[in-house]
Amino acid sequence: MSTSLTVFFIVFFPILACAETDSLQAKYFSIGFKKAGICFGNSTVYTGLRFNLMNKKVRTLNGFDLTLLDLDEDDNRTSNGISIGIVGKMQAQNNGLSIGGFMNAAERQNGIMLAAVMGGGTRLNGVGVMGGMMTDIVNGLAISAFLSDNRYIRDSAQNVVNGVALSLFIANIGEVRGMTVAACNLSILHKGLAIGGINRTSRLKGVQIGLYNIALNNPRGFRRLPFINMHFGK
Repeated sequence: MSTSLTVFFIVFFPILACAETDSLQAKYFSIGFKKAGICFGNSTVYTGLRFNLMNKKVRTLNGFDLTLLDLDEDDNRTSNGISIGIVGKMQAQNNGLSIGGFMNAAERQNGIMLAAVMGGGTRLNGVGVMGGMMTDIVNGLAISAFLSDNRYIRDSAQNVVNGVALSLFIANIGEVRGMTVAACNLSILHKGLAIGGINRTSRLKGVQIGLYNIALNNPRGFRRLPFINMHFGK
C-alpha cells in the first residue's frame, strides 16, 4: 500500500493539500442511529448510505459509500457493499463493487473493481476492468489496456493470473493458468491458451495462437513458429 499511496499523492497532491483538515476525522451527521442509517461526513464505522468528501482513517463500512476522494491509512480498513471514489480510492479490503474515477487500489478486492485510468493492488478475486492494471494475483477476469505486476514500482514477486486476462496492448504476466488475449502476451510460465499478435513464454504447457509464437521450452526448431505453437510435455 505504501507504493500506491506515493503514486496517489503525486497525482492528487493539489486536492489533498486543500482537503486536509483536522475537522475531517470522525465528524459526521447521521440520520437514524449513530452508526447506521444515512450518513453525511467522515464516519469511521457505519452501516447504510454514506456520503463524504474525503475518507480518512475509516475502519469498516457496510452498504453504500460515495466519496470524492478515498484515502486508506489503516491496513484493517474494510468496505462491504458498493464503494465509489469519484476522483480515486484506496483501501485495504473491499468486498463487493469498488469504483475509482482515476485510480482504484486495494490490497484485496473480492468482487468487481473498476477504474478509468489505473488500478490494481495485491490480490483481485473476481473481475477487474481498468485502463492499466498492476496486480500481483488475479483470480478471475482481468480486462485492461495493459496488464503487469508491481515490480516496476516496488519489490514484488512475479504476478499470477488464474483465469482470463484480456488486454488491448500487452499482458506481461509471470505465471498464467488459463487464457490470455492481447496484442503481445509475455509470461514466464503459461499453462493454457495464449492468443495474440506475439506470444512469448519461457515455459509453455498449452497452446499459443498468433502471428509469432515463442515457447522456449520446446525442442530446437519448434521454439519459434508462426501462427501456432504448442507444448504438452514436462
